[in-house]
Amino acid sequence: MITLFRKIRQKFLSQSKLSKYLFYAIGEIVLVVIGILIAVQLNTANQQNTNRKHVESILKSVFVNLESDMSNPILRYIGFCEFKDSLNNLVLNNALDYADYEAGGEGRRGLSRLMNYEFEPFQFEDQAYERLMASIEIIPDEYMPIVNMLQDVYSKEVPVVNEVAMEVKAFVDEIDDKYQTTYDWYSNTDPSHFRQRVEYMLNDPKHLNDVRRHLEIINHLLEHLTTLKSNVAIAYSKIHSQLMHDEPFSELIERFYFPDEGALKEYAGIYKGVDNRDVKFEFLSREYYLALASSGSALKFINTNTDRFMLPSDTEGNYIEFVRNENGEITGLNIFRVGQNGEASSTAYKKTE
Repeated sequence: MITLFRKIRQKFLSQSKLSKYLFYAIGEIVLVVIGILIAVQLNTANQQNTNRKHVESILKSVFVNLESDMSNPILRYIGFCEFKDSLNNLVLNNALDYADYEAGGEGRRGLSRLMNYEFEPFQFEDQAYERLMASIEIIPDEYMPIVNMLQDVYSKEVPVVNEVAMEVKAFVDEIDDKYQTTYDWYSNTDPSHFRQRVEYMLNDPKHLNDVRRHLEIINHLLEHLTTLKSNVAIAYSKIHSQLMHDEPFSELIERFYFPDEGALKEYAGIYKGVDNRDVKFEFLSREYYLALASSGSALKFINTNTDRFMLPSDTEGNYIEFVRNENGEITGLNIFRVGQNGEASSTAYKKTE
């Protein structure tokens, strides 16, 4: 091909056809430029495909890490905090006697160890997430919602959880130091000293003060662990729906759904109370959730089931369920609030716009 072009150039020059030569030269330059552009596009496409595969590989690792973090520490310590919370309330309500402490013994989960058990900060599997953040410049736009969800997990809630966990550890260490330096029964396990320990826990007002503080810290940790649990479930569900839909969904994790833009807009609108029309609010559709117009993006209502949405941070289990008519059109919603007895009451709203 190059030889052919050279012969054509030489022919035009030998025949002194300058205008034709210039026309040819311009055409040759255009062809070269087009060839370069095509090569650049092919190289860009290949690089984008390589980047996509790299990012997807990392996201799949994150997917595995999320399930691991859900199992331990999140679910493990939620159970631990709920256990401690129930013990704290028993103590504060004077619902225990010596026999209860005796039955529990000196073990880690025993009542006599309520205040000075061993507690260590949490270890999360965030290596894959760190690799993802290091590759932020090459992440395709379609995966940026997942990145935002993972940031809610590892950059926002995980640091808070660990901060509160350190508060728990500091408090437990403080109580342990107080026991060690103040009471003879700390280092003795014979029946006589065990009874002294229990007598202190049953009757000393200082112990009740410590239990009250312990209850507040544990509940604070439980609140953030529950929020983290929901954030992990959202990110896990999103990765599963986009990349891992052929894989089994973990039995440990609550499933969330992500309607497309058209389906999500169906829920948007203004709703007024059926019993009190002065009460109204407006839902707006966002990228993958519903938001109240008055709160911007502060509150994210995520789809958990058919026509059902909830706030991931709602530890009480309250939710919103939209109502459809016989034609499948959304005509209203019910807000379900769960009471202390576990029963849900509802308030009806009618869609007006």
